[in-house]
Amino acid sequence: MAVRIALLGAYGSGKTTLAAAIERELGIPAVQAAGPMRVDLDDEGEQVHEWSPTQLIGLTVARYADRRVAENRETFVSDGSVLHEFVYAALRLRDGSYPGTARRPDRAQLAPADLPAVLPLLWAPFPAVRRYADQAYTLLVHLPAEVPLAADPPVDDDFRARTDAVLTDLCADLGRPVHVVTGTVEQRLDHIARLVETTPQRGATT
Repeated sequence: MAVRIALLGAYGSGKTTLAAAIERELGIPAVQAAGPMRVDLDDEGEQVHEWSPTQLIGLTVARYADRRVAENRETFVSDGSVLHEFVYAALRLRDGSYPGTARRPDRAQLAPADLPAVLPLLWAPFPAVRRYADQAYTLLVHLPAEVPLAADPPVDDDFRARTDAVLTDLCADLGRPVHVVTGTVEQRLDHIARLVETTPQRGATT
C-alpha cells in the first residue's frame, strides 16, 4: 500500500502528535526533516533569531533536501511537508522569528522595502518543489489550528492564520483535494484511517 500522507497546518495544529498516532496505530512510518533546524549543527546554543536572510534561505533549501531524503520510501506520513519549509521561511523573512509576541526581533526579518528583492530568491526553486509535492504525496491533510496556544508561544494566532492561508494557496496550485481533519486525536486518526482506505494510491517517487 503506497500511501504517502502530508500533514499540513500551522504551528500548534497537532501535526507531530497525529503523525506519531498514525505510526503507532496504522503502521505508517512518520518522517520529518532530519536533525535540528540549525545552520551549525554542532552549535546547540544557536538561536533562530541569529540567522541572516541568506542563512535562512540556505537552511530552507537544505531542509527541503533533507525532507526529500526522509520521504524516499514507499509509504510514510510526513510531519509537515516540503511546502512547509518555504512557507515558514517566507513568513519569517517578513514577520521575524516570534511574530506577534514580545520576544526579541531577529536578523532574518527584512525591512518592507527589501522584501520585493529577497523573496523571489527564496521562491526561485519552488517550481521543482511543487512538482515533487504533486508526485510524492498521495494524501494531503490539513489540520486547522483548533487548540489554543500555550502561555508565551513563539507565534501568535494571526501568524498561524497566515501560515494556513499560504499553505492553502499553494495546495490549490497543485490541483489536488486537501482533506480537512478536525477533532480530537482519536477523531482525527479515525478520519485518516478512512481516507487511507478510500484514496487512490500512486507509485513511489525518489
